[in-house]
Amino acid sequence: MRNRYEVAWYHLRSEELVLLISAEKDKAGRKLLINYNQNKTRLKLISDNWITSVSLVISGATASDSGLYFCGTKSDAPEMHFDKPIRLEIEALFVTEESKAEVEISVTVTETEQMLMFGGVGLAVFVFFLATVAAGGIIYHRGRQKGWKEAKRTYLMSHKSAK
Repeated sequence: MRNRYEVAWYHLRSEELVLLISAEKDKAGRKLLINYNQNKTRLKLISDNWITSVSLVISGATASDSGLYFCGTKSDAPEMHFDKPIRLEIEALFVTEESKAEVEISVTVTETEQMLMFGGVGLAVFVFFLATVAAGGIIYHRGRQKGWKEAKRTYLMSHKSAK
């Protein structure tokens, strides 16, 4: 949330993107003011003291909470910026009255998502390499052209002064 003033959490499930909760910093930038909360009993935002990090907390998570979650932040610009999605998968959750322990939810990335991420990084590295080679070739070519021009000029100057 550094240099950002608004935050929103979205849930993508069954091809439907739903706004869960949104908030903005107060004018002093020290308090997070909730603008919208789809379910106040289950959803809340927790931030650090300087509101540089904001987390979504879901109480009583069920299988229907499975899906992709997106955190968007916004500054003065009209567009919202999103970080990588977080996948939440909950399968058949059973909690008995005797053991109402907190459930730890782990974030997993599928092999397809890993391939897409590493493929994107690989493509970015490849494009950077090609751009570097192209720029180097252009610089080398222009340098050679200037070198030939300077050599001709020097030759003509020395040839004229010899006459």
